[in-house]
Amino acid sequence: MYGELIVATNVLLPLIMGLACLGLTGRGIRRAIIAIMAASLIASSLLLFYSGGFVYSPNYLVEMSALILGFCLVAYFLYVGFRIKNVLVIGLTLLQILLVAYFEYSAIGVSVEPALMVDNLSIFMSLIVNIVGSMICVYALSYMDEHEEILQLSRSRQPRFFFFLLLFLGAMNGLIYSNNILWLAFFWEVTTLCCYELIRHDRTKEAEKNAAVALWMNLTGGVALSASLFVSYYAIGSIALNELLMAGAAPILLLSFAFMALAAFTKSAQFPFHGWLLGAMVAPTPVSALLHASTMVNAGVYLILRIAPAIKDTHLTWAVVLVGAFTFMLTAVLAISQRGSKRILAYSTISNLGLIILCAGLNTPLAYSAALILLLFHAISKGLLFMGAGVVENRLHSQNIESWEGLLGRFPLTAIIMIVGMISMFLPPFGMLLGKWAALEVIASSPPSIVFLLIIFMVIGSATTTLFWARWLGRLIILPVKETKLRAEKLHPPYLLSLLSLLSLDLFISVGAAFFISNLVNPTVGGGYSVQIGAPLFSINTTIGSFPVLLFWLAVGVIFIAGFAVAKSKGGVVKPPFLGGENVEGNPSAFRTMADTEAEFQVSVMSFDSIGEGRLNKYALVGGTLLLALLFLMVMF
Repeated sequence: MYGELIVATNVLLPLIMGLACLGLTGRGIRRAIIAIMAASLIASSLLLFYSGGFVYSPNYLVEMSALILGFCLVAYFLYVGFRIKNVLVIGLTLLQILLVAYFEYSAIGVSVEPALMVDNLSIFMSLIVNIVGSMICVYALSYMDEHEEILQLSRSRQPRFFFFLLLFLGAMNGLIYSNNILWLAFFWEVTTLCCYELIRHDRTKEAEKNAAVALWMNLTGGVALSASLFVSYYAIGSIALNELLMAGAAPILLLSFAFMALAAFTKSAQFPFHGWLLGAMVAPTPVSALLHASTMVNAGVYLILRIAPAIKDTHLTWAVVLVGAFTFMLTAVLAISQRGSKRILAYSTISNLGLIILCAGLNTPLAYSAALILLLFHAISKGLLFMGAGVVENRLHSQNIESWEGLLGRFPLTAIIMIVGMISMFLPPFGMLLGKWAALEVIASSPPSIVFLLIIFMVIGSATTTLFWARWLGRLIILPVKETKLRAEKLHPPYLLSLLSLLSLDLFISVGAAFFISNLVNPTVGGGYSVQIGAPLFSINTTIGSFPVLLFWLAVGVIFIAGFAVAKSKGGVVKPPFLGGENVEGNPSAFRTMADTEAEFQVSVMSFDSIGEGRLNKYALVGGTLLLALLFLMVMF
């Protein structure tokens, strides 16, 4: 009964609430629906965390319903392929139909017990999906009102939008709970459907084009997952994921894991499949936040984390490492040439996912811990950044960060939230740096045959990451403010609730990193590895060093107290800084030169346009394709 309640809440409730959004189109009713769903999902995931996992097998009628819905879903993809005249979508869909239909014909009566199995990794992922995803849905209430006002739509499309947004959360929960690979493939394709429909939501020519790219790339992953289904059944006579993971690492089983890794790379936008996630930035910002922080890309990371213990000590795991390392470095380099806020965030996401996959592929206890730490903190910080970027975009009608100069003076609350989000991505005392510290330690102790290459990838990727975040931070705070006092910024209640909730959560889990590592990360690691991180009180200890979390936060507290005291002693008045000469009274962005002429203060930064995104992307696509070939080549060794 307990397992059924969890499934109904986390998988079926989002679907029911989504259907309610379709039928009950009133603004107030929609807000009530989202509030009830968010509270239910958060409470359910916390209950699951405190009470442990479960196993559950639905009855035969439910299994048949899922199978029929799966074929209907793929048939819809086929219809879409013909409608948009996309040969890749048509071909991949037909191939998937043939694979699954033949499997059902040749494996009549095959069953999996249990069909759903929730362990510590599933609980870990469910917390991210339900808490971060729910806050993004709350945020979308205000964002979509503003978005449609800007577009001047005669008829609201929000009912359809929120249907797919909520369905996305339910599908992700079903995916991470599935022990039956056939069920995993079904929920996998539901996330593909939601992604496609949400990217094309605004129905512009660009949105339709980018949605088609996302569809065929993710269908590639669906075909790979169907192939894994076939190979698994042929190898061990079962399509139970837990049995496959315990069966050993024979070449035929490694082939199944290689197909799963390929599917994971498509969802997590690793090279050469990164293009769909960049194209998805044309969608409304809540979609971008959901894709990057709690759903789509995390599905791929989850699958890599799930299979990692089973491919330990094989050559396949090193192929996974190289794909992650290559993606981490290249996308960080590509990010420094970008001016669009969402495009920078997209490249940052792909890069961080590459680092997480790199850590999972390294397949040591500390590396696996680093992957989980990075995943947790990245989800919260990236969700916060996308949401903040959406608020600014709706006010300035621009994603170009060069038009965001002096944002701290114009929208202080949103700017402060974004500044904290950016700092949390790469500086102490936040948890992302803790994860990267652990990753660096593991990479430094990698086998001599690969350690030099990984260190190069890590150094270049980390340096360029620091560069593009620092460059953006400078844009927010560098120009003198026009007002003598910062004005209070007014935000709609859904904006305030979602932004402040994620900001508080980011700070809370960073201060309490030791607690979360002890109670969330370590139990997850213990499912397949020996735990090597100790977390006494507020310190993180490993066999190779210590991360004094409490001391870092005490230092931050001292800095803020001193800054507040200085500001209070000055009366809280904001004054323009000294520029290049005497300030011009009444114009804080001008100064007098040595020739006693007035000059306007100007800021310029290195744009790095010479990097050539298009040219570098071509080389990266070639490199990514070669690494995919290496992935399957490693199966034979």
